[in-house]
Amino acid sequence: MADEQSLPSIRQRRLVISANVAAQILIAVALFGMVNWLASRHHHRFDWTQSRYYQLADKTKQALAALSQPLDVVVFIPAASEVEYIQKVLQDVRDLLREFQTYGGDKLRVEYVDPQRDLARARALVEKYKLDSPDVVIFAAGDRHKYVRLDEMVELESTGFGPMGGGQRVKAFKGEGEFLAAIQNVTGGTPPKVYFLTGHGERDPQDFDRQQGYSTLAQYIKRDNIVIASWNLLEQQRMPEDAAAIIIAGPRTPFSKGEVAELDKYLKNRGRVLLLLDARKDVGLQPLLDQWGVQLGQDLVVASGGRLLGTELMLVEAIGAEYAAHPVVAKLDRINTVFPYARTVRRWPRDGQPATPDAPQVTELVRTPPAFWAETNPDPEALEFNAGSDERGPLSLAVAVETSRPAGVDLTLGTTRLVVVGTSAFVDNSTLPGAPGNLDFFMNALNWLLQRDQLLAVAPKVPQEFSLSMTPNQTRAVYFLTIGGMPLVVAI
Repeated sequence: MADEQSLPSIRQRRLVISANVAAQILIAVALFGMVNWLASRHHHRFDWTQSRYYQLADKTKQALAALSQPLDVVVFIPAASEVEYIQKVLQDVRDLLREFQTYGGDKLRVEYVDPQRDLARARALVEKYKLDSPDVVIFAAGDRHKYVRLDEMVELESTGFGPMGGGQRVKAFKGEGEFLAAIQNVTGGTPPKVYFLTGHGERDPQDFDRQQGYSTLAQYIKRDNIVIASWNLLEQQRMPEDAAAIIIAGPRTPFSKGEVAELDKYLKNRGRVLLLLDARKDVGLQPLLDQWGVQLGQDLVVASGGRLLGTELMLVEAIGAEYAAHPVVAKLDRINTVFPYARTVRRWPRDGQPATPDAPQVTELVRTPPAFWAETNPDPEALEFNAGSDERGPLSLAVAVETSRPAGVDLTLGTTRLVVVGTSAFVDNSTLPGAPGNLDFFMNALNWLLQRDQLLAVAPKVPQEFSLSMTPNQTRAVYFLTIGGMPLVVAI
């Protein structure tokens, strides 16, 4: 009888225990769900690398968080390239874009396309974006796009290994700065409009001539989402009101006094001008440049190219090898530029001469090696160095001018900016293909004039290599801890 009376109590205790277990399971599941819900909305990422290799700059985070429209990123790089450093770069791009998605959210859409495998999609991208290389990352927002080439993302150095000792490895990864500039380029406001002046025999951006044309350069300018137009100053009798910058490329006939007066007025009203002035052509702009501390040399920069069959050969393609600390040439360290048939362009007054406090800031951007000299003899058959009239290198080939910012003046009004280069041939259709540094120089100068240089100062990431030496006992301890210890902790 007692046993029969104890059965309900046992069942009751079992029901209570079961209910407690079920309640604990439900509570555990609820807590697990709540923790994951909170973690998905309030999380923090840590970069444990010593150099903070994966940590984004604050300006990058701000730009990604401020996206107001969808931004498509297409990684158009072969996934199975035989070049070792390309695999390293592709992995860095993946890691970087993963961090970008953390701050860009749903508005940042990333797609990976292997041009060697997905042929249909690859052809569609080439046709849509007019790609000339399979190693690019494309950024597109609305009807604007820009792509970053693989060689723009990295700085390489030779390893001394590989075929013919020509192996290369990644010295620094510059992807964050290049990607940030591309994002700002396609998501910014109205594209700036740049005018090429005409009427004096200047270079034409619509000219497809293989030697003198500027059509290749025009493609790169448009790729940076810059609108190109032409303007005949003598015909219009005024400067364009919507000009973000003016380009004067290789004029062959002099400017009239009225045109010089309009250029002077434009510059003094915080104008932006890129002057490409060929050697031994006086187009009447020196009096204007005197006001801005710039002197054009009446010379031709040359160097001895050795002897052939008893004839002295002259090198008329000046090499730019030394660069100033300036945004225009900040990315050209250890990269040569080529300036065919160039004249010297100097700061004036030179060092040691007095200058007023409000004088424009003039920087000599690029200099030749010492082997070059400024030849003043106009006879092309008598090019040789004469100590009395010629000047030995290094010689300045280009300058950048910016007006000072007086205290108490609103900086948002902008300043006058001027870049003067001693040749227009360095970016024509014949020179650009063999001198990629020239394109970087020109586009950096143009973007500096347009005041687009403020977002390019994201430091490259330098990968750090290290080795770990362990004794056999330490290796076994790590092995057993990884294979047995970690699963045991999870089981407990």
